[in-house]
This record gives sequence, C-alpha cells and structure tokens, in this order.
Amino acid sequence: MEAFVAPKPETVQAVQAWLKENDITAQTSSPAGDWLSFSIPVSKANELLDTEFTLFTHDETNTQSVRTLAYSIPADLTGHVLLVHPTTT
Repeated sequence: MEAFVAPKPETVQAVQAWLKENDITAQTSSPAGDWLSFSIPVSKANELLDTEFTLFTHDETNTQSVRTLAYSIPADLTGHVLLVHPTTT
C-alpha cells in the first residue's frame, strides 16, 4: 500500500523546490512519504497560499480554530499537491 500512495519523484522534487524557495523545511509525516508537515507563522501561510487565515469559533463548543475559506498553490504544483491541511477543514 505504501508504494501505491508514495509520491512520484517529480512530485517530491517540485514540492521540495517550492518549500525551499520559501525557506520552509518540511518533515515526512507518513510512512509512504505522501504527507509532509511544517510549521510557519500565519502571516507566511497567508502569503504562501494567497489567502487570509481567520480565527473561527464553533458556536456550540466555543472551540476556536485558525482556518481559511479558500487557498491556492502555484500552478506548477497542480497535480502534485492535492490538499493543504489544516486550511478549509
């Protein structure tokens, strides 16, 4: 299963190049290497993903989460990056 979901070498190269261009170091967070993790300030995430993160509050539980309603990635990453999380969930 890991081999089935593992990213193609060109995907790894494209994503790593984008992250490096933006001074971001990511760690692989899944056995197959199909998920990466990194932490950056919200201001940098806003710039990187062309978005505006906001603090949302769940009415019933009063739980707060920083999320956005939409984001974008560079066109050359389309087909390589399927999801950036947490963003809209």
